[in-house]
Amino acid sequence: MIDHLKKYWLVLLIALIGINYAGFYLLWESVGISDALEHVKSEQVIRKLKQKDFLYTLFVDAVLILDFSLILLLLFVAGRKIVQLIIKK
Repeated sequence: MIDHLKKYWLVLLIALIGINYAGFYLLWESVGISDALEHVKSEQVIRKLKQKDFLYTLFVDAVLILDFSLILLLLFVAGRKIVQLIIKK
């Protein structure tokens, strides 16, 4: 698996940046939807905006979970490398 990551690390990095950009864009849109919910009087529009807000929040949460898992993976790999260096000495 590490060999595949060495080959495609640039593609994975670009994809991760794109996913994060989309997540922050949807987070910004979610703030706008929350603001619009305060001024809307139609129940149908309120329901539609709440559904859209829920989907945006779901995507943003998935992006945050992905980011935190990646951080934990990188910490694990770095810790393993440090332990290997200590054992070799």
